[in-house]
Amino acid sequence: MVSFMQLWKKTANTLSCVLLAACAHAPSAFVVRNAAIDSATLAARLEWHPDARVLEALDNGIALQFDIEVTAQGRANWAGRATLAAQMRHLQLRYFPLSRQYQLRDLDLNQARSYSSRALALAALEDLRLPLPNWKVAGAERYHLQIALDRDALPGALRLPALFQSAWRLCNGEYAWSARTG
Repeated sequence: MVSFMQLWKKTANTLSCVLLAACAHAPSAFVVRNAAIDSATLAARLEWHPDARVLEALDNGIALQFDIEVTAQGRANWAGRATLAAQMRHLQLRYFPLSRQYQLRDLDLNQARSYSSRALALAALEDLRLPLPNWKVAGAERYHLQIALDRDALPGALRLPALFQSAWRLCNGEYAWSARTG
């Protein structure tokens, strides 16, 4: 069941992209090139070119949290598609200046991988391999993937600028594919 705040957050994020035409022109929009689910593991190829201000915040130790939603959908009918299963996952990308290490952490499974450079950490985010615990779906016609930056997870001092600066208006990357192909 989706809470009011989750629904509001999704609606506000989508409206900001549509009203400001950020999706079509923002270099920081997520693009999902392809995705597949095999043996309860999501494999997705993403493309993200973050704005210099986002990278500056990351390099100063500000954690960037990404919400990833995977949905298995049934056959389409007059009311739309029935959701057979869904999982919301949370990843965090951050830099630790003292150790000079970037870290990509799966907040749900409490697992982390460290990288010696920002380019390697971004490449790991763009070549996403995400286990989906308890993923048992029968009768799915298609899968749907959505990924977005969680601006509410930013520190308080950045939340207001993130609402108004185009650098932080990251449109959701969305992708849907037939369940028969993975």
